[in-house]
Amino acid sequence: MRHEVKILEPTDLWYLQNNINKETNKYYHPTKDIPFVQQVEIKLENSGVVIQKGSLHRCVGKLNYSIYKTDSRLKDIWISLTTEVDYNAPVYKGTGMVYLEPQQKGYFLHYTSIDLSEQEQWEFDDGIFQFCSDNVVIGTKRLKFRQMSGSSDGRWRIAIRALSGQEAKVITGTIAPTKIIELKKGETLIADYDMVKGFTNKIEEDYRKLGHFGKGGGEGFVWIYSGEGKILVSETDGMNLG
Repeated sequence: MRHEVKILEPTDLWYLQNNINKETNKYYHPTKDIPFVQQVEIKLENSGVVIQKGSLHRCVGKLNYSIYKTDSRLKDIWISLTTEVDYNAPVYKGTGMVYLEPQQKGYFLHYTSIDLSEQEQWEFDDGIFQFCSDNVVIGTKRLKFRQMSGSSDGRWRIAIRALSGQEAKVITGTIAPTKIIELKKGETLIADYDMVKGFTNKIEEDYRKLGHFGKGGGEGFVWIYSGEGKILVSETDGMNLG
């Protein structure tokens, strides 16, 4: 499974019909919005992909369609604390191209590719999961009500890891850029916003008050991460920097 993120631009005819000089105003015009579009193309060669529900735009090739459903493999591979809800999502297998729904300008995403292994389970906010190779096991769990109020990326968590003896890949999509950092033993990450978008299974997460806000100092509710493992962070989330 390979993917490419493309920016689609208007045709020459569009510029002509809207009386815009493409040479001087290709990206910006003071009175007209130029409709650039972002789209993900996934190339399959005797492989498969699991995509977020409702994200298909079109597909072409020798492809078979099915639905991913949590199954008995979850009993053998520990997924999250519990697998509370069956996770159903479209799966496309074979050889061909799968195109995801285009994003209009102003709603472009930053995509991050993460390698998965059998030993390392990742947990993501459901709002940032975009697609993954089909050689994985997926489970879900609900966020606690208090966590929902502090999360900007959904009400569920998707737990995912590769099948035994295989390597897999998952792609996330976020409004702001993300990067993976490693938390070492004895270290703690504290954030007053939804900075962390995913983490590995040896990381512990908590959302609680830090001190007593308004009574002698404090930060109110904050996200706290401790343990040893990897964390997917978005340091500029909420700053509207793109």
